[in-house]
Amino acid sequence: MKRYLNLLSVLALAGMLTAGVRADDLRHVKHGETLPVCKLPTMDGAVVDSEAMKGSVVVYVCLSAEQRRSELAATESQQVVKALSGEPVRLVHITADAIKKPYYELHRKEHDIKAPLAIDADRVFYGKLGIIAFPTTIIVDKEGKLDNVITLHGSSYKDQLDAHVRHALGMLSDQQLEQKLAAKPAEHATPKTAAAAHRSLARVMREKGQLDAAREELKKGLEMDPENREVMLDLADVNTIAGDLDGADVLLGKVLAGQADNRRAKQLKGTVMLKRGKLDEAQALLEESLNMNANPELVHYYLGQIFEKKGAKDKAMEHYREALKAFIREPGAAPAAVVPAGGPAGGAKPAK
Repeated sequence: MKRYLNLLSVLALAGMLTAGVRADDLRHVKHGETLPVCKLPTMDGAVVDSEAMKGSVVVYVCLSAEQRRSELAATESQQVVKALSGEPVRLVHITADAIKKPYYELHRKEHDIKAPLAIDADRVFYGKLGIIAFPTTIIVDKEGKLDNVITLHGSSYKDQLDAHVRHALGMLSDQQLEQKLAAKPAEHATPKTAAAAHRSLARVMREKGQLDAAREELKKGLEMDPENREVMLDLADVNTIAGDLDGADVLLGKVLAGQADNRRAKQLKGTVMLKRGKLDEAQALLEESLNMNANPELVHYYLGQIFEKKGAKDKAMEHYREALKAFIREPGAAPAAVVPAGGPAGGAKPAK
């Protein structure tokens, strides 16, 4: 019974997020209210300015890096807006994960996503809206007012988004919108849905420095979906930061036992070995994860630490420089190549 009640409470949180807030509201912006001004740099060096988009329906899709539901929302929102070509509709993807540029570049290229990716690195725009769950899709009418919100991503996401955009364009009346949405079967609650809600909340807690609260949310997520590798890896990451290396090792062992080539697990395992002072083991794991195209900026940084501890200052500086190159690139520059620590890459392909 307790497990069932927990599931219901999490699903309610996923749909509404806070008590008293409508499903088509944000925490800080109500239906029909004007959205705060959005003026953010994009990944390719341009600027997204909401004032310049007045007169068009604007769809903002707020994404989280390396999250399956965000990937689906990014891809499907592109498809919906593309199908409405010729209509005054603008699509903007937003992320706070500036450090994940290589990941986004790869995903966008693979799925031919053309929407600008705006970077809200300090979460100022997110804060004004009151967003805590990802993905969150916001539909703004031609006057810049909140028309509707889709929280998270479900099986009927494309149909919902298409209906809401058509409503904001004036192609559907309120009654027609209700009929169109009612005609779609409601998505059944699943353990993965509950785990995703806990994971989203844990991310917010972690970014606020509330590691204990983040760990509790992730543990609840694992109770709902015990085989969820992404939740395991998030918890292992938080445990590592909090100094619980044994707890991190247990989780990483489970992930690697079922997926020996999981690049994020190898990277985290290498980080744990570094913190334990096992430099050779850490170096081997991190170099392997680097060859698998894991987060190059973090891997190079940790490899720099390893070589610095080993007294190889020149080698350490090489990796620190590579970390900077991976994190800071000139607008329009090609993605940085992943180079193994031992020399140039021999045709290594990015991990899917």
